[in-house]
Amino acid sequence: MMSSPDWTRPVYAMVDVGGASGTWTLALLRAMPDATAVIFDLPDAIKLAEKRIAESGLADRIELAPGDFYRDELPGDCDFAWVSAIIHQHGRERNKEFLAKVYRALRPGGTIGLRDVVMRPDRTAPTPGAMFAVNMLACTDTGMTYTMAEVAEGLEAAGFIEPKLAIQDEFMNSVVTARRADS
Repeated sequence: MMSSPDWTRPVYAMVDVGGASGTWTLALLRAMPDATAVIFDLPDAIKLAEKRIAESGLADRIELAPGDFYRDELPGDCDFAWVSAIIHQHGRERNKEFLAKVYRALRPGGTIGLRDVVMRPDRTAPTPGAMFAVNMLACTDTGMTYTMAEVAEGLEAAGFIEPKLAIQDEFMNSVVTARRADS
């Protein structure tokens, strides 16, 4: 049993929300040899993942679940939820609804790992994140990059506690963690 990505709680079951071809799932399962995973994504993405997962040597530990995380509930009873490059696509209210689904998918004490751009409070840095925010403004109705305070507010509105910036990166590889309360 390996520790969870916040290094305090064991992970036996994880869900990779919007997991596409399984890149993150495969990496995480290699780091957590006792865990199993569910990749949850749109049916076309799941079809792309099937061959890669079958050839990975980890297929016996991975379930593929087609669905739309904006319409469907997520696979539940998980210790860890990996949410990668999703929140920048939409506005804060829709993200709060989405994060509430992630919360419901976790067991009490479960952890969310949220990978995305995290802006500094003045929104001028990191520079690639500021440039990406302009792209979101031009290409989406409500998407943008968020500060840590905004990410924390969305997580807390969904019920998560103890949000923290676990990894700060100049690009889309910052990671925020939070957990579901034990009770």
